Amino acid sequence: MRELIESLKTSESLVQKQAIRDIWKYLPKASTINGNEVLLGDDTAAIKSDDHYLLIAGEGVYTPLLKSNPYLAGRTSVLTNVNDIYSMGGRPIAIVDVLFSSSMQNTKEVLKGINDNAERYKVPVVGGHISQDSECSSLSVFILGKAKNLLSSFNAKEGDDLLFVSNSKGKFVSGFNFWDSSSMLTDDEVVEDLELIAQIAEEGLADAAKDVSMAGLIGSVLMLLESSQKGALINIDNIPKPCEVPLKDWLLAFPSYGFIFSLRPENTDKVKDKFMKKGLTCESIGKVTSDMKITFINEKNEKELFWNLGTTPLIGVGNSVPN
Repeated sequence: MRELIESLKTSESLVQKQAIRDIWKYLPKASTINGNEVLLGDDTAAIKSDDHYLLIAGEGVYTPLLKSNPYLAGRTSVLTNVNDIYSMGGRPIAIVDVLFSSSMQNTKEVLKGINDNAERYKVPVVGGHISQDSECSSLSVFILGKAKNLLSSFNAKEGDDLLFVSNSKGKFVSGFNFWDSSSMLTDDEVVEDLELIAQIAEEGLADAAKDVSMAGLIGSVLMLLESSQKGALINIDNIPKPCEVPLKDWLLAFPSYGFIFSLRPENTDKVKDKFMKKGLTCESIGKVTSDMKITFINEKNEKELFWNLGTTPLIGVGNSVPN
């Protein structure tokens, strides 16, 4: 367990996230719109508007992926944004893209990927900006969504169960830690699987949620707990994974479908049942604690401290939690 912990702490996924701490002090900790506070650090900004929330988010695409597979980069840019909206309990409305491209061929492949996945996830592309003949290609995509009830990273509660839901039927994209479990699904299936999250929010079955991003499962759990100023006892032997994938690789993988929920124990079976009926994997992997320490435990009841957010913030987002 100690070897696993050390390899996770020094992984590129977590080291890159820790770099955000150095710039956090230059970012606004919270903004107020029409008298309502908008916290920085969730999967999307959530702006109160009448009886709902407007959700706004943006994603920059990993440059090596854009260079090696521009079509997949375009598809991924839509997927990550859509996942952000659903993880907040919302549904997407529209996206815009900003593309700086080094060639016409690159432009065509990126836009084809964006358009194909936008159509698949039933979210229209309504504008953006394109510049060609740039020395270096870059792609950012932004999304607008809407939610009735929020699943905010700032709302995990002591005693909550931590649930991890994923689709273990898939494969890694060659050369990247991206676990593709959506390509083999129909267009209806990919949307139906995401719709379950919006339903959970509207039924009030979860306190908080976060999608599993480039930081992997373990990094995403850390970010959720840091936002809520909480810790967790995580049973590493309970984490479901594809049998052929080593645990460390899975903890750092970026899955096309992966979400974490923090919810009251009395709701755990209801939520698990919703996902399992769709053939998805959903298991309780731990319990939220109040001490801001993330501790690993295994079936032998051996315990090891993985991270103390109280002394070592991951990205610094905890400072934005209001008193």
